[in-house]
Amino acid sequence: MKQVITFHSYKGGTGKTTLAANLAALLAKTGSNVCIVDIDVYAPSLHAYFGDIVQNKIKNTLNDYIVGACGVDDLLVQITPIQQLSEKGSLAGKIIGCFASPKREDILKIEGVKEDKNRMSMLKRFINFREELIEKNDIDYVIMDSSPGIRFWAINALALSDIVFLTLKMGDMDIGGTKMIANEILAQFKEQGNTKYYLLLNRIAGYCIPYLQIGQSHENHSQENYSTLTPVADDFIKKLSSETGIDVMTAIPCYCDIQFAQKEYLTVLGEPDHPFSQQINHLKTLIEI
Repeated sequence: MKQVITFHSYKGGTGKTTLAANLAALLAKTGSNVCIVDIDVYAPSLHAYFGDIVQNKIKNTLNDYIVGACGVDDLLVQITPIQQLSEKGSLAGKIIGCFASPKREDILKIEGVKEDKNRMSMLKRFINFREELIEKNDIDYVIMDSSPGIRFWAINALALSDIVFLTLKMGDMDIGGTKMIANEILAQFKEQGNTKYYLLLNRIAGYCIPYLQIGQSHENHSQENYSTLTPVADDFIKKLSSETGIDVMTAIPCYCDIQFAQKEYLTVLGEPDHPFSQQINHLKTLIEI
């Protein structure tokens, strides 16, 4: 079954773009054909995960499509093979990309429109984007990285999705904003479609140095602690799920080497045994159930 999966968040800095890019790469690695779409029309960054070669291939952007300057086929960029990870071997599936423009004038083309007629025309093209993309291409999954917050294009992206991951960290602003989205925005969508919504907690604190018992070495330390929640985190998740009415899909620890890396990197391909890669594999398993 073809699925559209969107990573959304109330605010930036939750790591949703890293999650989206790595999930797409892992799905392709295991044989699925994936289209990854940058819906963050205000501050796009998804292209950075795939290297300069892919960035240089981008001729048309989602901004062009929304205003009617090109078709879906004109947007698509062949990503596989991923050149900077070619030594790791080829992927069983493929990844194609659709990217947004970071240029101010292109952002204003779609965000600065005030006339209702033109805005509705652009929205219709945006809604048709999903069907045209899936029908004309051999795609198993569409992975979308949305703009954070409750802006026009971000909220409409949720309506195109089969699964939405509301990504957040354990901070007051993330929690309050996520509750607002759940209570005020998603309530209306739940009544209009069959989209499934989940909370996805990311960068949970306390895992950079796993707890070791006295006399236990890192070499023989069980990997189970990488995926086991602390009592504080566990209580927090139960409370948040109860208050929002949305189930938690999974909770991913903070890994400093990923969060503070100088360059964006597809860890699932470059370091498949990394605990973060194991977490993405767990997420992949959950969406396939």
